[in-house]
Amino acid sequence: MFNPYNKEQSKEAFQISLLKNQLNFSSYLFHKKGVLIVVKKLAVYVFIIGLSFFLFPLFSQDETVLLNVKDYGAVGDGVSDDTKALQKALQDGAGQIIYFPDGEYKITKELHIKGQTEMYGTNAIIKASSALKTVMRVKGSNIRIRNLTVDGNDTSLRGITIEEGSSNVSIVKSTIKNFTQPNHRSLFRLTVSAIRIQGGTRNIILDHNKIENVMARNPVKGWGHFVARGILISPAYKKQAASKNIKISNSTFKEIGPKDDGDAIVIQGFNDRVNLQILNNSFSYIYKRAIKIQSPGVLIKGNKIFNSFFQNNFYSTYSEEKEYDMWAGISVYANDVTISHNKIAGVGNYARIIDVANASDVHIIKNYLKNGGKGSCNHSSIIAITSNNSKRAIKNFTILHNVLMNGRYGVYANSKIPGLKALNNEIINVKYH
Repeated sequence: MFNPYNKEQSKEAFQISLLKNQLNFSSYLFHKKGVLIVVKKLAVYVFIIGLSFFLFPLFSQDETVLLNVKDYGAVGDGVSDDTKALQKALQDGAGQIIYFPDGEYKITKELHIKGQTEMYGTNAIIKASSALKTVMRVKGSNIRIRNLTVDGNDTSLRGITIEEGSSNVSIVKSTIKNFTQPNHRSLFRLTVSAIRIQGGTRNIILDHNKIENVMARNPVKGWGHFVARGILISPAYKKQAASKNIKISNSTFKEIGPKDDGDAIVIQGFNDRVNLQILNNSFSYIYKRAIKIQSPGVLIKGNKIFNSFFQNNFYSTYSEEKEYDMWAGISVYANDVTISHNKIAGVGNYARIIDVANASDVHIIKNYLKNGGKGSCNHSSIIAITSNNSKRAIKNFTILHNVLMNGRYGVYANSKIPGLKALNNEIINVKYH
């Protein structure tokens, strides 16, 4: 019984009252052997909530549904037309994983991939069998394509087109091959490419892919030259917004031509900084150049470019003024570009290994640049910096710690370059430097 005149009981009552006033939640109050025990309900709630966060992934996981295209009627025998079955699976596949088992899936129309879709395969080939503008058309956000082969079968103009408004798109561990201009009136004079990225796209990752056999066989309408691209990043119309945040990495490029204008990676047509990264890729049998930059804001790092030609690579629509096997390893025609830690070599010779024109704020650092030992390099520049536009004065170049081997000029410039820093470069077998 509580005695208000008992000092010890009064002290306990005061402590209990104080605790109740301090806490805005109910508490369990126990008195045992003269010791006050407070078990706070809030602490219990916090413990239960914390435990639920730990256990929820184990017992309440919302598993992603796996859709098998063969459940939609796809055969995958390379003979049956699987277009309708595949498109139905893609329509139902938003927020789910679409699985392509081992097989060759023949298609006769474009496949449309919308947002929140992942598709992957096991030894699966999606193969065009008619004149298509593109095998796959991607439009939306959060789209992932992995472990698939997209085969144009030399009947399709493009492999994968990523349309305006798309974001968070990744294509990984896939092979995209065998594209040319179809024998169709509306397609046979357009630019051929394995992957086409339009303007107005963001956060695109292309990683651990193989891009092979992309060849133009007709001159492009309005220009009159053969044009082929492994990856083309450019606007689909004049005022389309710039693409942003694109990474192309750990991929191999092979057989892209012809020499007239066959390039592995091209970005062009944007005035805003694009933040394109080209990292740790390898290039061989690229007929004109591996990389062409015509929009600002690009990092080119850790790539290996090999000139596979020796006196066996010729123009079709240009005259051969001087003998060289490739025009360049890398061409830069835009500002704010860094080229570092790349190895560019081969059996043949380049007109210039790194070609820079009408550009400023270009940094060329720690690259190994070598013309082939078999050919003649009497007319070759290792690095050429030129300007033919009086309104775009070139400035701010850094050329540091590079190896420059086998050429007429180590660094050639046709005009003065304010802000040029060229230091600590190793120059071997170069006539003028």
